[in-house]
Amino acid sequence: MIYGIGTDLVDLERIKHWLDEKHVTRILSLDEVEVIHSMTSIERKLTFIGGRFAAKEAIFKAISHGDGKTNFKDITILNDLHGKPYVKTHPFGQELQFQVSISHTEKQAIAFVICERL
Repeated sequence: MIYGIGTDLVDLERIKHWLDEKHVTRILSLDEVEVIHSMTSIERKLTFIGGRFAAKEAIFKAISHGDGKTNFKDITILNDLHGKPYVKTHPFGQELQFQVSISHTEKQAIAFVICERL
């Protein structure tokens, strides 16, 4: 059953300064930090962090609340072998499952999330 939906759009120019270690470790989980550190292209790193930020914002919108203690880095979004993003871990309980879509251009990243209650 669908519990909620969320979407978020990020202007990549506005977040260019987020590629420093302080922001990377504040937004990305440990698994995601490994992925971004393996990238060599600045543009790819920017679309990665922008897309993950948009997806995590969309997740918070889909659940319509936060506990005030959950951080972006508590959510891990990785890609399967075909490139499809999926939520590997989240702190919202096993009864919630998320379907995630992330897309980007050179200037923007967007994410759409469907939250399902099992």
